[in-house]
Amino acid sequence: MSEKEMKKIGLTGVMGAGKSSVIEILKEADVTVLDCDAINADLLKKGNKGYQRLVEVFSDDILNEQKELDKQKMSDLIFSDPIKKKQAEGILHPLIKEEISNCLGTLKNQKLAVVEVPLLFEVHWESFFDEIWVVAAERDIILQRLMMYRHVSQKEAIRRLDAQMSQEEKIKKSDVVFWNNGDKKALKQQIHDILNKE
Repeated sequence: MSEKEMKKIGLTGVMGAGKSSVIEILKEADVTVLDCDAINADLLKKGNKGYQRLVEVFSDDILNEQKELDKQKMSDLIFSDPIKKKQAEGILHPLIKEEISNCLGTLKNQKLAVVEVPLLFEVHWESFFDEIWVVAAERDIILQRLMMYRHVSQKEAIRRLDAQMSQEEKIKKSDVVFWNNGDKKALKQQIHDILNKE
């Protein structure tokens, strides 16, 4: 009889919803969690695949004096030009996905693994996962968190939140919703309830 396939879970949510709290609880429960942003950061290190491909396409104008990727230059470049943004995403997204697949392939005897993908729906990775979990919170709480942890004004917090796909839309497209309005015990209970069902 073949081994039961490991379930791949995509974890998402708007900024400020509190994905890191959910990840902390999952890790405490010995669930493997992969972080897309960390994988991306690794790909962009000097000499790595993402770095090399970006330099091929955008030339070494995007590097600093140490020949490392200059995040500010890269950010200015892609946010000022939608075509370049699409090009950069077209390079990095497949590489990130490949890296995630490789990491998941090395996991043995696990019932499930969770991959944190902040822009899961925006990059259309729904079909890559068996289930999608979203972390949600009341809008006022999200704005407070953005102001406190990102050190931005209320106006800027609202602007950032409104620039993303709405939380309502993400909830509609997800299989499981964790409400994270600040009660850690309640959040833990929701997560353990789901883990016990898996």
